[in-house]
Amino acid sequence: MPENDENNPTETLTLQRDYAAPPDRVFEAWTDPDVLALWFGCATEKLWQVHEWDVRAGGKLHVSLDFDGVPFAVHGEFVVVDPPHRLRYRWSNDEMIEVTIEPHGTGSRLHLAHTFRPGPEGAVRTEGWTWSLGQLGRVRTAV
Repeated sequence: MPENDENNPTETLTLQRDYAAPPDRVFEAWTDPDVLALWFGCATEKLWQVHEWDVRAGGKLHVSLDFDGVPFAVHGEFVVVDPPHRLRYRWSNDEMIEVTIEPHGTGSRLHLAHTFRPGPEGAVRTEGWTWSLGQLGRVRTAV
């Protein structure tokens, strides 16, 4: 995870969403590559292609997409896998994503925290996660 100090500042994007599905089904949407491929992206035409998604502590991930004509790939590693409540993974070398899922009413509440170095991509991250988490809700109620 990036160190947050004077010389290495970080930002954290945090989002919270409620879903009608129980925690195990929401967790499955993050861990089953076939389900992940239905919602994980920036837009319908910008879904991440899942090449590797080995959901276990130390397991590797590799995804790619075409972002407005520019190929973009990310490699990372799962750090914490605690079904059906928590995932934490390294996204590229200097970003960390933490997902927690808890029961909420008859469904689930998801908390997402994406920590990264400041830069111009902040708005893209926010738009991408907002779209993805909205799509996750549609996938989980349809699957």
